[in-house]
Amino acid sequence: MQNPFLIARFIIFALLVNLNILILAFAAWSINAAVHSNLPLSVTTVFFILESCVLFLGVILGMAEFLVPRANTARVLFECVWTAILSVVQTGTAISATVNVSGVCRSTDNREFCASSSLLIPVSWLSSVIRGFASFFIHIDPHPSGAVVFAYFLILFITAIAHISLFPEIWTQSISSMDWFSLQDPTSKSEVVPETDTWSRYIKDIEATGPRSDDSTKYAPWAKTIRRGIDPPFKSRGPSAASSPSIVTTSFPVAPLRIQSTRRKVAGSRFIEKFRESARLSRRESVSQMQSTSQSQANPFPPRVEDYDLPIPLPRLSEWIRADDI
Repeated sequence: MQNPFLIARFIIFALLVNLNILILAFAAWSINAAVHSNLPLSVTTVFFILESCVLFLGVILGMAEFLVPRANTARVLFECVWTAILSVVQTGTAISATVNVSGVCRSTDNREFCASSSLLIPVSWLSSVIRGFASFFIHIDPHPSGAVVFAYFLILFITAIAHISLFPEIWTQSISSMDWFSLQDPTSKSEVVPETDTWSRYIKDIEATGPRSDDSTKYAPWAKTIRRGIDPPFKSRGPSAASSPSIVTTSFPVAPLRIQSTRRKVAGSRFIEKFRESARLSRRESVSQMQSTSQSQANPFPPRVEDYDLPIPLPRLSEWIRADDI
């Protein structure tokens, strides 16, 4: 959305163009009537034409940036200068027209010339609202365009003075590029993320704002202590609830222990059972019960997880051969 100040500027320029078109038409009519009546050409009427041409040129330069963004022809200082000069010249021209037209109309009987010259003054009343607004700044100027130009000059100049604390380089900036009457501090604009970097607002500190992953032991209690294919294929129990209910320690395989005995040697597994697991050995179990218990403890993985470490089962009418024989 455009700034309201720029919209008001566009409206003032549109009114200036309309009023100066009327002034240019009445001035041309007055010159034509003076030439046909062999009357002396009024210098005031010529100034009206020159002022209208200068104003048209100023409006074109002021609005050129809307068609050519890189034109940079509507600087604040440049527009203040040409509006101030044009308002002073138009004020003097309007005063001269007011004084001279009444005397010329009395000295000649040419109604066409008198009518065209008289219309240069009351054309301001075609827009009573603009005239009333402009009369707040100046009361002696009967020329509509001069009043509007002078009012626009004062508005632009006072607005630029009010913004000079926020924009120190306002005089060299373009009017359309300025953020007029903005409540935001321009120094904070450097901290705003550019429009092209739209993803930075979402991926910034994503680890802190993202949901925490649940503990893997909630779904697979064995996954914390068993690394398949790396650790020995058995599950080590943690400490009992009586000794340490909240701390889980990872046990490592104990080195083989050789016991020198005169009676017999230790047979079976080359790893010594823990003292906490010796309760199972003290119970009297049958051979089938001991085999099922040992098999359930030897495989720490759930039944739904395939064990790729097991050998490939041999199908019917197949046998293993050496790789050298292939």
